[in-house]
Amino acid sequence: MSASPLLSPTDSPIVPKVGKTLALQDKLTQRSVLERVRATDWSKSSPAPFVVEFDPTTACNLACPDCISRDLLNQGYFTRDRIRELTREMVSAGVKAVVLIGGGEPLAHPEIRWVINYLHEHGVKLGLTTNGTLMHKFMDVLPTKFDWIRVSMDAGTAETFQKIRPSASGKSLFDDVVDNMRALAKVKTGKLGYSFMLYAEGHFDRQSTQGRVVIPLQPAFNGRAPAQPYNNIDEIYQAAELAKEIGCDYFEIKPMYDEHHFLVLMNPSLSSRAQALSLQAKSLESDQFKVLMATKMKDYFAGVSDIEKKSYSRCAVAQLRTLVTPSGVYVCPYFRGRDDKRIGDVTETDFQSIWNGQQRKDVMNQLNPSHDCKMHCIRHDSNLFLESMIADGVKVLPTDDFDLFI
Repeated sequence: MSASPLLSPTDSPIVPKVGKTLALQDKLTQRSVLERVRATDWSKSSPAPFVVEFDPTTACNLACPDCISRDLLNQGYFTRDRIRELTREMVSAGVKAVVLIGGGEPLAHPEIRWVINYLHEHGVKLGLTTNGTLMHKFMDVLPTKFDWIRVSMDAGTAETFQKIRPSASGKSLFDDVVDNMRALAKVKTGKLGYSFMLYAEGHFDRQSTQGRVVIPLQPAFNGRAPAQPYNNIDEIYQAAELAKEIGCDYFEIKPMYDEHHFLVLMNPSLSSRAQALSLQAKSLESDQFKVLMATKMKDYFAGVSDIEKKSYSRCAVAQLRTLVTPSGVYVCPYFRGRDDKRIGDVTETDFQSIWNGQQRKDVMNQLNPSHDCKMHCIRHDSNLFLESMIADGVKVLPTDDFDLFI
């Protein structure tokens, strides 16, 4: 089955809204993206991923108790030579955007500056998700070579930061990260975000394929549970104020997910307080500063954690995005570390061979979102939109490129 053709202005298009809040599916109408969609034989495979989420390393200098990748940390590595080769291979394959993420802390790899420079010099758009502790070492590249940088803070004070984002030294690195963000805000050309995940230790339950599960207290960094459970709820507004004062472009409030990406709920009283403080934080918005709610926040505050049902049997977005890590290449980040969703190993095989290889073909043929992807998936709406495009059920007028991180 071939992809939908690009339309001329004389066709009857559905024109997406490109405004203050961008629906992820709107990004699929960009001219460069539509050209890739058009070039894809959807009965077989795309020529290459459009976007790569890239874990440069599995090493991390923090020990966060809620880390969904904690079982994968310090598992495998890219040598200095291999990460350079791999970066060249992704560019040669036609990758248009790379998100440096983890896994571990992406800025911890000794060759990361070279990777950033090479990708930028070859026109690849760059995004970064970081814990912010190492940013001061890269002020020669961070300000001008990234479209966006998002710092995982999850706190408004040094004390809470050390509980949720603990360092091995026992000293909170909160003030260091704030200083790093403030310095970057003065010289950046891309967007800078302050990420705040709602956290309430001992007050969570989750909905999974096995039913509702109550999550016990998490151990502190030293392996002992704290005397009293703690949460960051009362710091929502304080953190948003700080983000605005620092010079961030946005403050993002997001729910907590478990290691399988099922939504984790707070008890009703905490949830009600979190919602009230989130609305209060919205009052800080200006033309230069936005307070964003993650896509699932409405359900989160309503206490709804139903299994997300998928009506389609393939993941079309997985033809346009993939995850590359030192421990393997996976169809998406929701299956990071899952052997049955692993499409290859770039420590042993070149990138294009993996994309065109039999292992990836087998995994893609077996992947069935209606069965395998009952968790909340940020790609769900994009998959629905792509399926409509592929079936020629939606006519789309191309828009100018505005954000290639589809």
